[in-house]
Amino acid sequence: MEPANKHGSECGAVVITGGGSGIGRTIVERFAQAGEAVLIFDHNEAAAEQVTADLKAAGHRAVAFVGSVSNEDDVSAAFDLAEAYFDGVKTLINNAGISGNCPTIELSLGEWQRNIDVNLTGVFLCSREAGRRLIKSGKPGGIINMASMYGVVAAPNRISYCSTKSGVVMMTKTLALEWASVGIRVNGIAPGYVHTDLTHELIKTGRLDAEALNRRTPLGRFGTPEEVADLAWFLASDQSRYITGQVVGVDGGWSANGYL
Repeated sequence: MEPANKHGSECGAVVITGGGSGIGRTIVERFAQAGEAVLIFDHNEAAAEQVTADLKAAGHRAVAFVGSVSNEDDVSAAFDLAEAYFDGVKTLINNAGISGNCPTIELSLGEWQRNIDVNLTGVFLCSREAGRRLIKSGKPGGIINMASMYGVVAAPNRISYCSTKSGVVMMTKTLALEWASVGIRVNGIAPGYVHTDLTHELIKTGRLDAEALNRRTPLGRFGTPEEVADLAWFLASDQSRYITGQVVGVDGGWSANGYL
């Protein structure tokens, strides 16, 4: 199919994985409203298509790709689509991820592997593909990896999540060193507890104690998706042109707080 909305695309697109909902959707909207072309890479077809339709209706440049970040062929095809519509990629935001909350002795090998596949292998595959294409194009670019405060500080019953997110932290630093000389900056974001539809549901069903979490957080509240998106925008912008290899916490002071 001919890419009908290929226009003004010479600068490339911002590719956002997991961009169909939650924090990812807010990041997509932040970049689109600032005039960037966006590619929403999500496994949920309905969510990806809905956000894309909403953005196009508002006059923004957007395209959806439905697939898995842990599938090498899907990743390659997503970046092919970015080239077909928007002349390539300028920024990759590795936002796709899954949670893991289970006592270690009850954690199945399948769930352990699923966390690795999505949270770690997905970041690797998408980063490698973005790196290959940016290096080939000779253009500078950026990669922003969504880690977590639980990739920086430990928590019980979260061995799969903490392990994979700490791997994202080290991947961020390694790629920043490896690709600095070719003009690719790589940084990370480590959110704490953020108000999303998922956290609202967990609070509503009693699986998350919001009051206890707020007491533990120095700033006394959950974060917002907009606060995470604003940081992503800053790290992708020329305002952060001398920043690479950093993982910035957006956790209200949680990871700095050594007191319970």
